[in-house]
Amino acid sequence: MEIMKNSNIIMYGFLVWLFIAPRNNSSRYGEFFLAYMAALLFSLVGSSELLMVKPAAFFFTIGGVFAFVYVVMRKTIHIAIKK
Repeated sequence: MEIMKNSNIIMYGFLVWLFIAPRNNSSRYGEFFLAYMAALLFSLVGSSELLMVKPAAFFFTIGGVFAFVYVVMRKTIHIAIKK
């Protein structure tokens, strides 16, 4: 299966896109998040065209999709413990 063979590329993509992700404490978080989302979208569309020629780019971007989901979940789910 291609996903298992390219799992290390997916992990590298996840780490790189997670590093690029906007930080929560930024005053312009919304603008940075929109730019991050647009860059990931264009990267996914561009790499899907290269899937047959160079599948590493596509799997790298799939790691970016996982990073995007992680960033969204981190922002929306807030766990608070009261003492």
